Amino acid sequence: MAQRALSAIFVYPIKSCRGVALGSSTVSAIGLSGDRLWQVVDGDQRGITQRQHRVLATVQPEPLEGGGLRLQTPGMSPIVVDPPGQQTTTVKSHFRLPVPAADAGDDAAGWFSELTGEPCRLVAMVGECGWRLPDELDVFGQNAPFSDAAPILLTAQPSLAWLRERAGEEFAMDRFRPNLVIDGSEPWEEDSWSTIRIGEAELQCVVPWPRCTIPQIDQVTADRRREPAKVLRRHRWCNEAPNLREGIRALVEGNSIFGVGCSIGPLHATIRIGDEVTVTATATPVTTEV
Repeated sequence: MAQRALSAIFVYPIKSCRGVALGSSTVSAIGLSGDRLWQVVDGDQRGITQRQHRVLATVQPEPLEGGGLRLQTPGMSPIVVDPPGQQTTTVKSHFRLPVPAADAGDDAAGWFSELTGEPCRLVAMVGECGWRLPDELDVFGQNAPFSDAAPILLTAQPSLAWLRERAGEEFAMDRFRPNLVIDGSEPWEEDSWSTIRIGEAELQCVVPWPRCTIPQIDQVTADRRREPAKVLRRHRWCNEAPNLREGIRALVEGNSIFGVGCSIGPLHATIRIGDEVTVTATATPVTTEV
């Protein structure tokens, strides 16, 4: 078997907008530095994602020195967003929990409102504080950025290749929006990983990741496709996950799964493309359906 190695690193400066590929990254208190520190919210201060507005897939954020962003999307003039000031608000996480945030101003709000066709605003996390799952669901033991729950999403290239061979349409790894991509493993080997080491970092592989409708959205055109939903349903459907905590089990059962939600540490550890991936502990997979 080929040596397992880290083959790609992505951060998503704005939740549900396009990612930025990196050659290396450092571990923050809530995942990877610069990952999902910004979010578009609606009038109820709830996060807007590609589930509501597929067009967010066309927005390319470019992080700027000093903490701002340059945003561009086809058909609209680019905009530069300065780092938000100290004016704070409270927005809601994916689980409707309060998260302190700073508003990015009226220009950014107008830009995203024009893009989506509904009133919305851009906010940034205050001080990378993150948010924490409620106690009954807190399997990561770590705050998360503006993600659905996990500080890190890990996927494996051989598992993607396995799916693509059996699918009716082409799709790429960007549909799954991972932070870290592993190569050199066997297909679905990641299902059994419990603890792994990548460079200076250690990851706890906590939850097989239930997939929503976003992987059906072409991350270049924002068009909705049939795959990979069909091939996932045939081969990666989770009917039962008895070894997961009850609250998390309810989120995984009755869904297709691809990838693993992870916690990561220690703070300021560095990871680089090409780093060897060492599996230090394994566990029984939640599903063996392939």
